[in-house]
Amino acid sequence: MGGSRASLWLFWALFLGALALEPLVAERVSARPDPWYAGQTAVAGFVLALIAVALGVWTFALHEALAQGDRAGLDPSTQEGFFRLRLRLLALWFLCLLIGSLGTGLAWGSASPVLSWPYIAGAAVLLLVHAPRGKLVTGPLR
Repeated sequence: MGGSRASLWLFWALFLGALALEPLVAERVSARPDPWYAGQTAVAGFVLALIAVALGVWTFALHEALAQGDRAGLDPSTQEGFFRLRLRLLALWFLCLLIGSLGTGLAWGSASPVLSWPYIAGAAVLLLVHAPRGKLVTGPLR
């Protein structure tokens, strides 16, 4: 047997827990004495939103590659295949966490933790969508 679904859920829960800490981090880093001007915040917010959308699309591309055609070497019933699947899922979940971190960066620059919430909420939705279930982890896993 290659591995267990429970180990995938454990890793996924760790990423979700790290994302749950993002609002606290955003609150802490927003106590900046010299925040950006409104124009700087608007430009940074626009650029970070574009990056977040690109990362979100990338997560769906990775998910689709895992679910559809990229099954060569990803047989979850073998140890090596399960290891590769787990690494790719970790990369996918890291991208979700990175989207939430973009919001924290915006909270730092603007000194407003409220601006981080759309990024954190979007990352949480993506993590829920990309949870290790269904056809993504098919195979005789323990």
